[in-house]
Amino acid sequence: MSVPPEKGTTPPLDPFLQPWPGPEDEDAWGRPEPKDNHLRNRVIIVTMFVVVFLAVIAVGTVMLVSRSKGEAATVTTQQVSVGGLEVVVSPGMNASQVAALLEDKGIIKSSTEFLRRVEADGMINKLQPGIYKFSSGESLDSVVNKLEKGLGQPNLKAVIPEGFAASQVVPLLTKLGMPDGATYVELAAQPSKFIVPKVGGTTPNVTSLEGLLFPATYFLQPSDGPSQLIAAQLTAFASKTASLPWSDATALKVTPYQVVIVASIIEKEAQVPADRAKVAAVVYNRLAKNMNLGLDSTVRFATGKWSGALTTKDLQIDSPYNTRTHKGLPPGPICNPGVATLTAALQPANADYLYFVADSKGNLVFTASYDEFLNIKNQAASK
Repeated sequence: MSVPPEKGTTPPLDPFLQPWPGPEDEDAWGRPEPKDNHLRNRVIIVTMFVVVFLAVIAVGTVMLVSRSKGEAATVTTQQVSVGGLEVVVSPGMNASQVAALLEDKGIIKSSTEFLRRVEADGMINKLQPGIYKFSSGESLDSVVNKLEKGLGQPNLKAVIPEGFAASQVVPLLTKLGMPDGATYVELAAQPSKFIVPKVGGTTPNVTSLEGLLFPATYFLQPSDGPSQLIAAQLTAFASKTASLPWSDATALKVTPYQVVIVASIIEKEAQVPADRAKVAAVVYNRLAKNMNLGLDSTVRFATGKWSGALTTKDLQIDSPYNTRTHKGLPPGPICNPGVATLTAALQPANADYLYFVADSKGNLVFTASYDEFLNIKNQAASK
């Protein structure tokens, strides 16, 4: 209950409507208010205003979001699906490339720490290709373990054996159900559509990618076709062969690309690893003596007849790949060699072999004597 003011006095104003008093002024209660109290009151009022302002903005934002619910929205943060982040590690990718990919995707925090871990495990060159799924916030231990053990889940696994020619790859792609797999050979004959890898530091001028389509296991997306596979193979060739001793080609009197041609011949002729360097010796020795190579494998490439007996007509085919009728190396590789065979082509056996004959078990018997060659050949034919 308020008490009415005495007659002849001015009733006090509402404190919040009064002007700010100076230090010499007295308020309705009869005492000057300290300056500090004035400032405190101002701070309180300003703070209340800010709080109210922010509350209005928050309410407005909520209403706006509610009204636009269901409409397309633009987000600036990375969205992680329930299945996790998917990463494709292709054959030929080294540990540094894998580390950079994982860091870019936000799967690992530090590529340096990742590489340190992998190197400590002795797996720096042994990370497995594949399609991997990682969850948000997955531990480094788990990421490293998956890549070292190859725990990826491939969507499309294309296994390209060493020594397969492009024409031999097509049935594999067809069996996998790859879209347009039959066009693989046509695309391999169009190097201008791809980035041709360097061979021994120089990009060869080629009319076909045969020999450069690195044989390995490739993990592809279901929508990938021959173009994606070829691009991956060329990348793998560049990565896997970069450290080979290509300078040895000079002493062999051939170019690095001709080494690839020799390696492709070795792949088709040698059935066991121990014979690779010996076949290389035969090829280089015959070239040095200006002898025809006389190899059935090059005739098979010319005829496209990779199995069954070659007929007389086959052996007389008019083709620069027919080394029975044309001297020197064929103009290009006859298949796609792997690293071990490329190494053998760069480092042939130190032997004078000029001939070889396959025995019944697929092993090759080598000799420098033509008479001995004929004797071994007749013995093999009689068994």
